[in-house]
Amino acid sequence: SSGINAEYGETGKLENAEYRVSKTAWLDLGIKEDKEFIVRRVNRRMEDATELSHEYAELQQVNNYGMAGQYEPHYDMATKDEAAFQDHVGGNRVATLLFYMGKTDAGGATVFVDAGARIAPSTNAAVFWYNLLPNGDPDLITRHAGCPVLVGTKWVMNKWFHVNDQMFTRQCDLEQWTREKPAKLYNGQYTT
Repeated sequence: SSGINAEYGETGKLENAEYRVSKTAWLDLGIKEDKEFIVRRVNRRMEDATELSHEYAELQQVNNYGMAGQYEPHYDMATKDEAAFQDHVGGNRVATLLFYMGKTDAGGATVFVDAGARIAPSTNAAVFWYNLLPNGDPDLITRHAGCPVLVGTKWVMNKWFHVNDQMFTRQCDLEQWTREKPAKLYNGQYTT
């Protein structure tokens, strides 16, 4: 069973995060040498698939959502009113890549609340979306949630790419309101 997820709060210590019920781990490059090779290989594949640099990306985060595990509606990037990522060398989170490492028996879908999109967990599937518009503004249509797992367990891995170091892969668009499709399944089917 899952407990309340622990996150680093303002104190710098792990605190309960009541908006998320999961167990979390990060895949660090400082692990055993044979496993570090795998993490580097996965990083390279994510970079190839997204055409984004992982120079300033965060570590891969693996989450296990057991029965009733869920994540309240949220943005992956800082909005204009938030101070998150101001001091991060990579800047704001430009994009998210979410891998489904299995499927649930019931529940556990990822829903893009404002876009009206729903993605059910499916083994070996991935969803990619940009959190920022090409001009750097937050794309508020990317607000999403992890629905409660009703039967079974849900395993996901996500990677957050940051805006710095992307200037040659995703150049600024002067059209302020240009929006790319917020979510795309890697099998080529758009969800919106």
